[in-house]
Amino acid sequence: MKFDKETLIAIAVCCVVLFGWDPFSRYMGWSAAPVPPPAAVASTAAPQPNTESVPVSAVPAAGSAVPEKKAAEELVQVSPLPPVELKNKDMILSFDPVSGSIRSITLEHYRNAARDARIVLDQSFSSQGALSLFQLGTPWVVTQVVKNRVEPGADGKLQYLLDGRIQTVAGDDFLLSQIWEIGAAGYETDCSFKITNLARRPLVLNQLVMNGGDLAAWAMISGDKMRTPSHRMDFETVDGSFYDIKADKKDDADYFQNPAPMVEWAGISNKYFGVILTAGEPFQLFQGRTLQMKGKDKVYIPTVGARLPAMVLNAGESKSVAFRYYSGPKMTQLLEAFEPSTNRMMHLAWGPLDYLARLLLWVLVQLHGFCGSYGVSIIILTLMVRLLFYPVTAKANASMRKMQAVQPRIASLREKYKDNPQLLNTKMMELYRAEKVNPFGGCLPILLQIPVFFALYATLDGAVQLRQVSFLWAKDLAAADTVATIPLYFYNLPVNPLVLMMTALMMIQQRMTPMAMDPMQKKMMLMMPVVMLIFLYDLPSGLTLYWTVSNFFSIIQLKLQQKAHPVAAVPVKNAD
Repeated sequence: MKFDKETLIAIAVCCVVLFGWDPFSRYMGWSAAPVPPPAAVASTAAPQPNTESVPVSAVPAAGSAVPEKKAAEELVQVSPLPPVELKNKDMILSFDPVSGSIRSITLEHYRNAARDARIVLDQSFSSQGALSLFQLGTPWVVTQVVKNRVEPGADGKLQYLLDGRIQTVAGDDFLLSQIWEIGAAGYETDCSFKITNLARRPLVLNQLVMNGGDLAAWAMISGDKMRTPSHRMDFETVDGSFYDIKADKKDDADYFQNPAPMVEWAGISNKYFGVILTAGEPFQLFQGRTLQMKGKDKVYIPTVGARLPAMVLNAGESKSVAFRYYSGPKMTQLLEAFEPSTNRMMHLAWGPLDYLARLLLWVLVQLHGFCGSYGVSIIILTLMVRLLFYPVTAKANASMRKMQAVQPRIASLREKYKDNPQLLNTKMMELYRAEKVNPFGGCLPILLQIPVFFALYATLDGAVQLRQVSFLWAKDLAAADTVATIPLYFYNLPVNPLVLMMTALMMIQQRMTPMAMDPMQKKMMLMMPVVMLIFLYDLPSGLTLYWTVSNFFSIIQLKLQQKAHPVAAVPVKNAD
């Protein structure tokens, strides 16, 4: 095969882009280098106390004397205690028995990218931790742990009970009773807090916050490759408005609402996981964001919670608040079971495509329940899409066969009117009308499948169900099917068989499709699969599997239709 000058230049440009795009984009700061996963958190079970772990002194009666004022340095914090774990078959909650906060949430069935440790939703970026009650601006200390035990709850649930005596710098003395409860399975946590005034004077608490915790950026949690920023704050206001705010936004006005709105629920999510806080009644949103630097990369760690109304408790009086918490994978069925409207946190795709992406995900999950393999489910879904578009595709193929029949006459016209492009276009339009040929008829199925492709891309790229699911040689259907790497001087080139197969089939399909255009445009179109290979090289293997199978069936369909309905070439003698 001989290549002319233009073709060789095009191939050279494609090679430069293929090998140089990734390091160049990193150098320019257009794409972030992969963030290394954090060190694995030890998951050894701490001994579960079944009795009070701290000697219990009798809680003073409401009328007992307490100091009217105590300096901050005079407040003595109780000594640290071993962490306490609350565990079911899906997650492990690790508590600090002094502060009464969740320090980590370990997901039992999800592993990091290296698959050498379970994913931990780390709350260490927040000094308060998750599901903890604290007061803004006025510190307090735990002076005594009164109750600290794990015990069975109702309906097979497990609960952790923690009572702590607390003093503030103002001399306030109160008892904070906390209960966290989880089921035998699932990612939901029920928590309740009861404040009892132990002093003789009224207790005033103005800036109470129920902290919903933070969530490290997803690449820092799982080690998965980060294509686009996906760390978000989501919440729904009392009027039904939904807010989806990227945590990496530079405009703080979009992130920090002033005044903070009243919300039904609020959450922090990344690509695959999320934490959500809700209550029986609407609450005022508490929001924060911490900047973490990872080399040259900025990572914003958001925090959400609930600002509680001011509390005034008389001597001996108690008040309680209760919340529900979700901490786990973003799956539609799990989110809807927790709170129906929280499924909006999935945000698989933009605008109307999100509904299509959700439908495709639902179909994919149903197919998996039938055949037990997500790879096979994707192949079946491909056949379903091909059958859905079969009438349009068949009509387009018929139009392309007509185009093939008039190609000799088009070539004759190009040669005859090569010096008069305007007249050439006129003659070609007359030919198309006379032979009832639509030169753009073959584009219709492509245009119709574009929304499906983008929706499917969003589905396969964001569905946690496909994360680390293997099929054939692909180890992860949510990532590229890299089987090896070729070390080069400045770049390690991954070998991704599925995308290479997809490109080869695309080129075969394109050569079978007649194109009514000038030679230069035709060459550019023939180079399009190579260009797409460069920019789509790291597509998720689930998506390239769909595209490869779709191209394969397109070629078979085209061959069968051409064999069943051959179209004879129109004689050149009638060219003009």
